[in-house]
Parts: sequence; C-alpha cells; structure tokens
Amino acid sequence: MRAIIVDDEIKNRRTLQMMCDEYCNDIAIIGEAASVDEAKEVIDELKPDLVFLDIQMPMKNGFFLLEHYGTNQLPFDVIFTTAHDQYAVKAFKFSASDYLMKPIDIDDLITSVEKVRSKKQKQKSQNKESIFWSNIFSKEIKKIALPTSEGFLFIPFASIVYCKAEGNYTQFITIDKGNILITKTLKHYETILENQDFVRVHKSYLVNLHHVRKFIRGKKGMVEMSDDTTFEVSPMKKEILLQQLALL
Repeated sequence: MRAIIVDDEIKNRRTLQMMCDEYCNDIAIIGEAASVDEAKEVIDELKPDLVFLDIQMPMKNGFFLLEHYGTNQLPFDVIFTTAHDQYAVKAFKFSASDYLMKPIDIDDLITSVEKVRSKKQKQKSQNKESIFWSNIFSKEIKKIALPTSEGFLFIPFASIVYCKAEGNYTQFITIDKGNILITKTLKHYETILENQDFVRVHKSYLVNLHHVRKFIRGKKGMVEMSDDTTFEVSPMKKEILLQQLALL
C-alpha cells in the first residue's frame, strides 16, 4: 500500500517512517506533509491508499483535511496518530481505520496496518466478484449485476435511463426500479457499460443512448432523456455523443 504521513513535527514523521520501513513490509511511504494545506497537495498529486494523520497541528487540525474530501467518501484510508485521546470518538465518526496514540507502539502499528490491508483485500475481492457477474450477464442476458447488502440486483440495460455520479457512489436511474444507489464510482460502471450503448456525456452523467430523446444545440449543449431529465453535455463529449447517436 502507498502511504503518506501528515504530521507537523519532523521527528514524528521520521520515526513513523522508520517503523513502517522495518516492521510493515506491505507499506511504502511515498510522501509526507507538515500541514493540512500541504497534505491536500500531496494527496492530490500522489493519490495514496493510506494516510497516517496527526490531529493537533498549527492553523488547521487533521479533521479539516477529511472534511475537504468528504467524511463518508474518502479516497484513502486513515490511521490517526496523535498524543490526544479525547478525539477518538470523533475520529471514528470520520470512518478512520484506527487511532494510534503517541508514542506509537510497534505491535499496535502492525495491527492497524493489517486491519487496513484486510479491508482493502475484501474490497478488491468484492470488486472482482461484481465485475465477474456484470460481465457474465452483460454478455449472455443483457443485464448488469448491481451489488447490494443482500447480494446482487440484476437490471436490464434497457431499463437504465442514465447513471449519475454521487461522489464515490453511482445513482442508477431506471424506468421500473426507481433510483438505485451503488457504492462504486461512475468510472467503474463506465468501463462495464461503454460497449452497451452508454456514453459518458459529462463528468457526472453516463447516459443510455436509447433513452436520449433530444439533443439541444447551443453554447452549452443539453441532452433531454426519456424521463424528462435535462442536463448539460460537456463540450469535449458533444461530438462523441452525436456520432454514437447517429450509429443507432
């Protein structure tokens, strides 16, 4: 796993890096930051899997960083590293994987990293299963398998009007099942549906070409769907959309 360390004290960053290098073989420290603002730049550039995050720092504390990315849709896992135990409850409300007290105990560090690794392996396994079922049904029955808490919901392609990005989630708007929120990104479903007459017309929208009722020209192109929904088409996607519609 690729990780960064966010702590305003350099000695703490160096100590944690040495501990990770020696005792956590599946962790690669790829960057560090001494403040929340610096951490944003490092995270956006390096896109780590894991962030070791101090809480008490000058100007802004660690919770400001998580609020920036959305408390329930973080693109990385978090292990808090702090000398203050009063923040523990709040930390877990931010979906933290663990909360380590300074000075950090080696066994606690190993346990925390193993917890994150196991979580990621489970997510990877679930993703593979979802893609497997999606591919099977897309090829043979013209349906997509959407993972739910109970198993899978099989939805015909033809019943999907469009898909909308909701952070790290995707909202499926259908003609017979209502709206279905799935805990996977729109990019994930773009890959699955791109060969089934679906086109990404905007960073937030993936549309079923068979449900496009009208394209409205103008400075900003608009598309009208069969459910009367209208939204903007990205200038870079306009020609692709028109070409694909012409081929139907």
